[in-house]
Amino acid sequence: MEKPRSKAALWLLVIPYLGLLWPPFYNVREPSLFGFPFFYWYQLLWVPITAALTWIAYRSTHHDD
Repeated sequence: MEKPRSKAALWLLVIPYLGLLWPPFYNVREPSLFGFPFFYWYQLLWVPITAALTWIAYRSTHHDD
């Protein structure tokens, strides 16, 4: 039987989707970071965040049988 905690962990995968869903929200130049416009570094910031959230969701739902 699936634990409620592991089912809730799958909702973590929705966070990156929502963070990148509406491009007009982050389609701006300022604030820039190391010369990169906000548009680029915002999206690149989501790469490690998404990897971490995917890892957490995987570890929460992975069952060693």
